[in-house]
Amino acid sequence: QATKVTVESEARARATKRPNTMAQNTAPIAMKEVLLLPSLGINQQYISFTNLTMESEKYICVREMGAATGGTNNVVIIDMESPMQPMRRPITADSALMNPNSKCIALKAGVPNQQADHLQVFNLETKAKMGSHQMPEQVVFWKWISPTKLGIVSATAVYHWELNGTAPQ
Repeated sequence: QATKVTVESEARARATKRPNTMAQNTAPIAMKEVLLLPSLGINQQYISFTNLTMESEKYICVREMGAATGGTNNVVIIDMESPMQPMRRPITADSALMNPNSKCIALKAGVPNQQADHLQVFNLETKAKMGSHQMPEQVVFWKWISPTKLGIVSATAVYHWELNGTAPQ
């Protein structure tokens, strides 16, 4: 009967041209599929929070590891303006974040035999290293918080790293 009541109330609302609150309860976000990553050769096992980042609508960054990629670790950068031309690069990083505005990538790698991480940022267009810093401890979360600044969270502190050559503060 609940379905019948809903149908009747929708019909009544249309007939009286009153707004239908049921019809107004639509999702606030419209979802649209624009790309299937496996169609670009991305293995399904790498489509996860551990291996995939999307800092903005401009880039998707996927970290592929080991045996499934012929024994090498790669980062796949998908520019959403030309998604059918993914860029694959070998890396040794544990994490990779594309800048939300430009073709710059931030890489994080654990320091061997230490509880610390090494961070590097590269401009992919000029192939120049924009910055490098060894953190005194492991990074538990990091994110681009502006086009020129990384937010970095460790177990004991929060840092901001403005990419102007200085160390994170």
